[in-house]
Amino acid sequence: MAVLEHKQLWETVADQLREEILDGRLAAGTRLVETELAARYGVSRGPVRDALSELSRVGLTVDLPRRGTFVSSLTEHDLEEVYVIRRAIEEAAVRLAIERAGDDEIGALFAALQAVEAAYAGDDLAVAWEADMEFHRACSRLSGNRRLMELFDLLASQTVLLMRTSLQSHASLAWTPPVEVHRRIAEAIAARSVEGAVEAVGAHYQYTQDRLAATEAAASPAPGD
Repeated sequence: MAVLEHKQLWETVADQLREEILDGRLAAGTRLVETELAARYGVSRGPVRDALSELSRVGLTVDLPRRGTFVSSLTEHDLEEVYVIRRAIEEAAVRLAIERAGDDEIGALFAALQAVEAAYAGDDLAVAWEADMEFHRACSRLSGNRRLMELFDLLASQTVLLMRTSLQSHASLAWTPPVEVHRRIAEAIAARSVEGAVEAVGAHYQYTQDRLAATEAAASPAPGD
């Protein structure tokens, strides 16, 4: 627990709960009881309460009146809403990045690009999704806009949880994206092409929508069936 020297106790509890939710150890719909969590982590109920409040703020848990706190059961509609907002945020981010980011900062974006391409070449989908999210976080960070980053981080955890739960009915979400999906974004930013970067971000989200649509089409009965 040496980490407690550098973080408030509730933040450490929130980090541990967030990790358990996102890696599937705490499944959607699981009830989170303050006394049980306090005993598990060896803390009082106060830090647990604050941690659950933070997780509720970012959409990973939900408080139901007279029932308690539960791991969020997010729907396909939620996923669609999150992607609409993320697309708008990232289009704004790449515009700002091109205006203000220095060459060294853009170099860090290409390091994130290499990491995500390597992760998708592996066989651990969870690792790939995390690297994917870090690439998009790096794009947003280049904007230099703190509030934009806060909005991105608010949606990032929801995205991972949504992808995990949606994978059960949308096998296409496990497809490895083509290399150019992310590379086009990075290269357009490096070329200082606003039009190219915005177009590349849009193409990325269109690809994701197409993956969802592919599974829906496969699941739909053929005419006359």
